Amino acid sequence: MAIFVGKHSAKVDDKGRLVLPAAFKKAVGEMKLEFVIVEKNRLNNCLDIHTEETWTENVKSFKKKLNPLNPLHDRLLQVYFQNFTRIAVAANGRINIPSDFMEFAKLEKEVRFVGMYTSIRLSAVGETKEPEMSNEEYLSLLGMIGNIGGDEG
Repeated sequence: MAIFVGKHSAKVDDKGRLVLPAAFKKAVGEMKLEFVIVEKNRLNNCLDIHTEETWTENVKSFKKKLNPLNPLHDRLLQVYFQNFTRIAVAANGRINIPSDFMEFAKLEKEVRFVGMYTSIRLSAVGETKEPEMSNEEYLSLLGMIGNIGGDEG
């Protein structure tokens, strides 16, 4: 499984293509990355990029929570899958994201890739705010969530 960390900037070329940052291509390592799954992240109005392996595991986990005989669950599943597209990855790491996905995330010229452990978050520079958090707030939140050196929240 590939692990993605860090923040990288890139530019969209004239044909609407992007090249994955070298650090992320390196994280993939020996995996033969022929396709990725791109997700419209509705919570953050950006795109999330998943390897097929990770995406398949996430979908299996999600589907286990659903009742196949429940019409509402069926509708949810149909809308859920409309948020994803499978795209090819060129040998040099170039990806060509469909225009409706680019428009959803307002990706035009400059973009930001952020490693999110097993996925990559892709957002437009200037469209999404960096998560603002002071050092104290960050450490306090870590403490509350994991009881790491702080008070229980």
